[in-house]
Amino acid sequence: MSVLYTNNAATNLAASITNVATSLTVTSGTGSLFPNPTNTDYFLVTLIGISGSPIEIVKCTSRSGDTLTI
Repeated sequence: MSVLYTNNAATNLAASITNVATSLTVTSGTGSLFPNPTNTDYFLVTLIGISGSPIEIVKCTSRSGDTLTI
């Protein structure tokens, strides 16, 4: 298991998510800014509300294009 990372990658959600979401979609074409985990690899994603809060950190275990599994 490796923790993957990328420096200063940022994007916006393409659609709202709920507190029970297991995936999220980012703005079209920006998913490639993030790592592509395989097997047990993962990376952390910081979600920040439009107003600057709330802030939540989630674990991303898979990425397919612009969709991240969290």
